[in-house]
This record gives sequence, structure tokens and C-alpha cells, in this order.
Amino acid sequence: MRGPNRRQMYAEQTRADLVTAARKLFVDNGFAETSVEAITGAALVSKGTFYHHFPDKKAMFAELYTELLEQVGVLGDATRETICAAAPGVPAMDAVDDLTHAFLRRTIDDPLHRELMVQAPSVLGGLYRHINDTVAQPPIERLLTALAERGELRPEVPITTVARLLLAGLCEGNQIIAAAPDREDALTMTFRAITLMMSGLAAEAGGSLRG
Repeated sequence: MRGPNRRQMYAEQTRADLVTAARKLFVDNGFAETSVEAITGAALVSKGTFYHHFPDKKAMFAELYTELLEQVGVLGDATRETICAAAPGVPAMDAVDDLTHAFLRRTIDDPLHRELMVQAPSVLGGLYRHINDTVAQPPIERLLTALAERGELRPEVPITTVARLLLAGLCEGNQIIAAAPDREDALTMTFRAITLMMSGLAAEAGGSLRG
């Protein structure tokens, strides 16, 4: 079976250069202040080349946001695997703590994560909800299902609804932390609020998420 030819390799590299340029510009200047010309100038390609790969600037942003959520989904599935591998009787809800904190921590440590999360609702409109529902929510549902199967959630917990609410809380948490003058303090308060809300889902009081 043949590998990619030179033209395909060039096209892939050009697309990667465009994406790299857009990432930096969206972080530094924001979506609204980043033009297609700025992206192509930074990538050293023509506007025609841009439109060969992307229909418009919004489509590029949507791809970057989707990629970001896919990375978060990988973390969620890794947490689920940890929960499934935990010995019976070993509390697994702390793993959800760790995932929650890791997601919120990215708001401070990763400028791309912070800026894409902040800008996504206004940039993407209805597409924002669609991407969240199809990319980010399923890993959360799988994680909650694993907890339910271990008997660590109350039996009446509606998995799909809770997954959607938790995702909304994490996304709003990003907004709170990003806008705060003291992001570390905002992280602490946001993490505490989410874990307190989540603790009400635990099968046994006091045996769930840390405050």
C-alpha cells in the first residue's frame, strides 16, 4: 500500500501551518481581530490556499475547539479506565475530583484552552452546543456510567442530564476563572462549588468529591 505522495505531504504541512498560525493569533488577538489575511501571512501562504483547506475562519475555529474537547475527552476516558480498574471497595469518586481540577487548571496553564473556551460561545453560536453535545458530553456520560456501575452514584441519578449539567458547569467555570483578577483564587472557589454540587450525587454522604 502506497504512502502519501509529495503533493499530499505538502498539502498536509500547509494545513498544519495554517492551524498553527491561527492558534497563536486567536490567543493573542482574539477571533474577531484575526483576519484570514493575518493567518495566511503568518503561515506564508495565499488566501486561495486558506480557502482550499477551510471554507471560512469560523470553520477553522470550530476545528480547533473540537480538537481541544477531544483532548479533554481522552482525559475523561482515561479517568473512566482508572475507575473501572479500581479494586472493589476503593472509593473512585476522587478520580472525578482530579479530572475536574485538571480541566479547570487548564484555564490558567494553557492559554489556547482558556481563549478557545472563552471565545467559543460567541464565535460558534449554535455550533458550540452541537460540538459540546457530540464531543465532550459522551466521555462524561461514560465516566458517570462507570461510577454508577460501581454503585458510587445514587440509583436515581439521570446520567445524561447530569453529564450535560456538569459540562455546562465546567465551561462556565472556565469563564469565571479566565475573567477573574486572581485566577488561582477563582480556581479554588470554582472547584469547590462544582465538587460540592457533585457530592450530592454520591451513593454515600461524605464518601465523594473533596471540597
